[in-house]
Amino acid sequence: MKRKITLIQILFLCVFIGCGIYFAKYYIDKHKTEKEMEQLRDMIQDTGEETEQIETYEPNGMLTRYYPLYERSNDMSGWIKIDGTCIDYPVMYRAESNAYYLHRNFDGEDNSAGMPFLDYQCDPRGSSQNMIIYAHNMRNGTMFHELLNYRDHDFAASYPYINFDTLYERRQYQIFAVFNTRVGAPDEFKYYEFINAENNEEFNAFVDECIAHSLYSTDMRPEYGDELITLSTCSYNANDERFVVVGKLIARM
Repeated sequence: MKRKITLIQILFLCVFIGCGIYFAKYYIDKHKTEKEMEQLRDMIQDTGEETEQIETYEPNGMLTRYYPLYERSNDMSGWIKIDGTCIDYPVMYRAESNAYYLHRNFDGEDNSAGMPFLDYQCDPRGSSQNMIIYAHNMRNGTMFHELLNYRDHDFAASYPYINFDTLYERRQYQIFAVFNTRVGAPDEFKYYEFINAENNEEFNAFVDECIAHSLYSTDMRPEYGDELITLSTCSYNANDERFVVVGKLIARM
């Protein structure tokens, strides 16, 4: 006697196959991303021991260490690295929008992990008062997933620095605020709208909001004229919630 295949069984099989394809692509992309990132890190041109680094520059003013990467993709705008995490990536930039690198790799090919990218409103040469960088919170641990370690005050105290180099200058920032905010909520903090302050009042209003929302105090308060960095990723605590880390420029190297 032949057994009839029901519609429910067919649907279950389709869902099973679909999930299998999704997870296969997810882990293939993860492996591909890790391999690509290692290749990109290997392309960085070191000019000496890290503790006694003497930087060299190209005729156009770019740091020699990053020039091979820029030649490979003119969308590269810098490099971000945070000690205590796996965050060690190039940062991309497209002038027209923030959507391009959401699901593309360094070379512009489709990839679910995307790339860290600078807000299109910012100056990729680094002159904006607030440099905003976005990246996915990948559950496999890549991109800005480990940014969420900064929910822990002790972790932040141990690793308070963000290293972000533009193509022209090496920089270090110190974290002063860490917070969650939900996009579209009545009390949403629209941190992504602050790029340059027109005056002292506007700058202080942004800093006040960062500190008021912060999960803990860092005993640091930037002053008008200071330069900032804002790192943003999804938190997954609630729909459309973002986890944000904000730092103040403390050194140019």
